[in-house]
Amino acid sequence: MIGIDNYLAVGSVKSAWVSLYILSIVWGLLYMIRPLFDTSSDISDMETGDKRSGGFLSRIGKAYDVIKDNMFMHMFALSLNAFGAASTKALAILSWIFFALTIVYAVAVMFIEQKMVRAVFGLIFFVLTLIMTSLAFKNGW
Repeated sequence: MIGIDNYLAVGSVKSAWVSLYILSIVWGLLYMIRPLFDTSSDISDMETGDKRSGGFLSRIGKAYDVIKDNMFMHMFALSLNAFGAASTKALAILSWIFFALTIVYAVAVMFIEQKMVRAVFGLIFFVLTLIMTSLAFKNGW
């Protein structure tokens, strides 16, 4: 078993966690701007007195949910690999692919209102998470 200092010195370990960190920053930004465009509440726009409506910006809440859900799946996969000291270059590459596809999915959810898109992306993320967690058992545990 390798020591924690040697494990943390590996560049691929840092790279995988950086992808999660950046995803959490995007999540935080969406968390802050989501109330500005949320149409599900009865809050009126003070300037016009009308209830806000429509547009792709009204679906920022869905993008927020996508980022949140995928961030927690990503954190689970990285944590399992960290506890097993199994992070490899493959995990770092898969983490960045997961990150990029999450951003693409969040943008797609804002513009495309279709269940098939969500189902396809859901399958992709399930498979990626399964592969990343399988690496923990293959290389560590």
